[in-house]
Amino acid sequence: MENEIVKIEYKKFSSFLKDCIKSFSCGYLFLISDEEHSLGETFAFSITVATLDKPLSAEGKVVSVGENESGEKGIGLEFVFDEESRKFIDENLKEIVISKYGSVWGTRLSALF
Repeated sequence: MENEIVKIEYKKFSSFLKDCIKSFSCGYLFLISDEEHSLGETFAFSITVATLDKPLSAEGKVVSVGENESGEKGIGLEFVFDEESRKFIDENLKEIVISKYGSVWGTRLSALF
């Protein structure tokens, strides 16, 4: 499945923000999957977020195969947004978070990614 495009859709901005803080900012993503995958296998991601105008793009490379802390089978990916998506996040995400959650909470949340 080399270079398979995985589509991720966030219907709530808050879910995207949670993953952004927990995983994306660390450059790691655990993808739940029952399929067999190999170390070094690569994926392209198209990430749609409810309040963003266009999808974000990223790539991931399998660095581990096994279970997460909840016992779910899957793969660990080194994860990186493409240049255009990273630029959009760097330039706009903080303002979006502040506009949705207010100055105090928005600033606190945006400091986490």
